[in-house]
This record gives sequence, structure tokens and C-alpha cells, in this order.
Amino acid sequence: MAEYYFSKKIDKETSLCIAPLTDKRIELSGETIDDPSGYFLYEVRGRGEPDEVRILAKIPSEEAAFQLKDILELA
Repeated sequence: MAEYYFSKKIDKETSLCIAPLTDKRIELSGETIDDPSGYFLYEVRGRGEPDEVRILAKIPSEEAAFQLKDILELA
């Protein structure tokens, strides 16, 4: 599966993202992810490099990631 990254700026410091999670983003979330493969819906906060990540959902398939991208109007 090719990895895609979609995002949308919500305010000056917050973006909504659909993408695979990097180890750094998982660490910033403070969560334990048993299976980090695939796509996630998450929010990043911070200017430049994020200093906080809030994981909202795991997306079950690439098709679902594209559908959610369209629904949320992410680019």
C-alpha cells in the first residue's frame, strides 16, 4: 500500500491529518498503539514541528481513508 498524507489547517496551531503514524507522533500522543500500521485520523498542535498529537481514530482501509479525506475536505 502506498502511503498518503492528507491534512487541513483548523487554526494557527492545529491541523487535522489522515496518514500513517510515525514513531515520533505516537510518542507525542502519549498512547500505546498495538498495531500502528495503516491510516489514522489525528490532530497535531504546534507551530512548525508538532508538540502534541491527539489520535482520533484508526481508519480500516485505504479506501476509507480516501472517503474520509473527501468528507472532511482534506488536501
